[in-house]
Amino acid sequence: MSRAGTHEDAVLAARAGRYTEYAPSPALGAHFGCLWSHDIHEGADQRIAIVPDGYCDIVWMGGRLVVAGPDRSSAFPTLAGGERIVGARFAPGAAAEWLQVQLCDIVGQSIPLEGFWGAAALRLNELLGACANSDERLLQLRSSLEQEAAKHATSARDMASVFARASDISQSRDVVDAMLDDLSIGARQLRRRCHAHFGYGPKTLARIRRFQGMLGLCRSKSLPLAELAVAAGYADQAHMTRDVREISTLTPMQLQQQIAG
Repeated sequence: MSRAGTHEDAVLAARAGRYTEYAPSPALGAHFGCLWSHDIHEGADQRIAIVPDGYCDIVWMGGRLVVAGPDRSSAFPTLAGGERIVGARFAPGAAAEWLQVQLCDIVGQSIPLEGFWGAAALRLNELLGACANSDERLLQLRSSLEQEAAKHATSARDMASVFARASDISQSRDVVDAMLDDLSIGARQLRRRCHAHFGYGPKTLARIRRFQGMLGLCRSKSLPLAELAVAAGYADQAHMTRDVREISTLTPMQLQQQIAG
């Protein structure tokens, strides 16, 4: 996937088709935040921007199951028109146990699921490939994950707390200090656990979640950029512009225009 340079021609993933999230079943609620489908618009291939969100997903795309590791910066794949994608998003703190890997080892990577689950992933891929449509495929994915869930411990609750704290753009205190107070652990241990469960340290996680908070504000209201920066927890508009460019290669104004379009 292309990650360097400018990508003004790319469109946010949600604008490239119909993206829908579904609440996990009770059996999956402790392990997955949601299941989702993304039906890419028919027609020409589209270059899309997949922006970091702090999550790790299992994705069925192009006839193959992969693990999409957490990202530090946006990815810009070209997707075929009419592509039908389904996925399951791990709950914060759950992926490392399910995959038996530290997420810092798979940052920015898309890895075949059989690399983690072996023959079980190949069997699941065959089942998904035999489905008639996205709805049937999503039901099959949910059913298979429910069977698998019995083998796994629930997500690390302390890391769910860290993720929630990182996502709170309304707090005025230093986010890492707040995490340390929440968990009563040392800075080195917090950093080590964040690398294992999110792929990067707490400051990077907070930066990515603040970026996602800014996108959420753009979806819910139209604000001047200076007001958007304050509402999203940035020091000022210049701070927001610099951070957003580094994460997405797009400017806040370009993101606003895409979301409003």
